[in-house]
Amino acid sequence: MANTKTLELITRMIREKHGALIKASIQMLRAITGENEAEKKAKAQQMLENANSLRAVISTDDVPNWLAQAIGNLSQYIDNRRDSYNFLNHHIQVKSQMEAHTWVFEEQSQAAFDFDSIYEHFKKESRLPELFDQIVNILEEIESSGQIDSVTMLKSLGKVIATIKRGKDGSYFSINSAWEFLLSFLKNYMFGELSKIPVLGTMLEALEKTIKETNEEMSALHKNIQEEMSTVVESEIKALKNKSEFNFITYTPTGSLSSSLNKSMHSASA
Repeated sequence: MANTKTLELITRMIREKHGALIKASIQMLRAITGENEAEKKAKAQQMLENANSLRAVISTDDVPNWLAQAIGNLSQYIDNRRDSYNFLNHHIQVKSQMEAHTWVFEEQSQAAFDFDSIYEHFKKESRLPELFDQIVNILEEIESSGQIDSVTMLKSLGKVIATIKRGKDGSYFSINSAWEFLLSFLKNYMFGELSKIPVLGTMLEALEKTIKETNEEMSALHKNIQEEMSTVVESEIKALKNKSEFNFITYTPTGSLSSSLNKSMHSASA
């Protein structure tokens, strides 16, 4: 409701300024056919002021060609860069457009920044879907190998596999959380326990190799998302001229909040 009232107010103001411009145009035409040079320039100056006043309340994309042409024509005449005959001839060409123009503005909902689509775009371009599937396959092979006699390990391994399956197709937060959970489990528990089982050596080597490749892809994903988000936002919000002052929440390859963000949070709480 508030947006509608604001739009109505702005439209009414623009129409009033447009009406004042048309009135000034009529007065200028009356003067231009006379012999009083001072009055001709005075009426042209008044019309120019009305035209600029209208131009000032319109966005660049909404300025009609006739208004821009009228302002240029009036300015050249007032500055003696165009004589009365050429000025009048040009004005007649835009006069009908000026008088017939109708101002109509539709209320539009403000489009939000679609950060999820940015994430999905770069994830699809990466090898992450393939690599996460490889990790799941290796973990399932280990789980079903029959070499693990610890119920606790099997239960934990099953939990990790289920978490990765669910997180790898989820949001940016989900995939980072699943990745962090996987690395923590591998580092603090799984590699230490399963490395004691010689038969699993080949599987563990394949898993370690895939983890390293995934780590590189995760780093590239974070970097691409950060750069694209900055580009998109700064192109829309012109006030954000210094990229270093606009930090998005990003993650390190291990899923932790980036150090730049942590520093900002510590500074804000200090």
